[in-house]
Amino acid sequence: MKTIKEKKACQRLRKSAKTRRLTQRKPSSGPVCRLCFQEPGDPDKLGEFLQKDNLSVHYFCLILSSKLPQRGQSNRGFHGFLPEDIKKEVARASRKVCFVCKKKGAAIKCQKDQCLKNFHLPCGQERGCLSQFFGEYKSFCEKHRPTQDIQQGNVGEESCVLCCEELSQASVENIQSPCCSQTVYHRTCIQKYAYTSAKHFFKCPHCNNREEFPQEMLRMGIHIPDRRWSRILCATCGSHGTHRDCSFLRSNNKKWECEECAPSAEATGPHPGYHIALSHHVSLGSSWL
Repeated sequence: MKTIKEKKACQRLRKSAKTRRLTQRKPSSGPVCRLCFQEPGDPDKLGEFLQKDNLSVHYFCLILSSKLPQRGQSNRGFHGFLPEDIKKEVARASRKVCFVCKKKGAAIKCQKDQCLKNFHLPCGQERGCLSQFFGEYKSFCEKHRPTQDIQQGNVGEESCVLCCEELSQASVENIQSPCCSQTVYHRTCIQKYAYTSAKHFFKCPHCNNREEFPQEMLRMGIHIPDRRWSRILCATCGSHGTHRDCSFLRSNNKKWECEECAPSAEATGPHPGYHIALSHHVSLGSSWL
């Protein structure tokens, strides 16, 4: 077992290694986000990569930029963010230096009073900064981010309920349930769960709490998308179903058959095996609907 000093030394080494990776990144040959200068990357971390009229941005960089207004309707510009406003924000950010990579163009500022730290979204994520996806869409540096009082006894002795793997020793990588105080999850596991369940079905995996749990997850920087799943039932048995997006069905597709009812391997949907797994959640009368 490592001592506390040894663990802190390892954390410092990992942090310095991340900083070196950020400052030594090679220039991209493809389109990059005008607000963080990074390639499309992981949409779960940076949001959808939007491109229009020689302007490209990550969706999360848009909504988290400190001085960027959303003046248009949702069908104008980039989800209501107008190109002329984005260019003004790029110009403003060009004078701000990221405290992580030491390069200019940092559009996000820590919202703690008197804190002067600015950062690019990918840089902040690497360093442990936190952004909130509700209300004023505030962001905080690693020193001023919201925290939880996670009992040390839970870390290392318990496993994440969602993946059953051992919890991380780094507190920022874990997140505690407000309704089940002894239950701790990996932050990445909760984020994946939020993306698959979305706002209307997001609840505590342990006790099904739909009030305290989502509010605390939002406070702790979990992005919970607001969308509804479009579902279609098997045309033959009517007891199994699939999400249109999961089976890559177009909106004008009126018929789909599950693996049990399809006459051959040429059932509509490219992943028939996935339909069986889904049937436990989308069958008639399921509480997930």
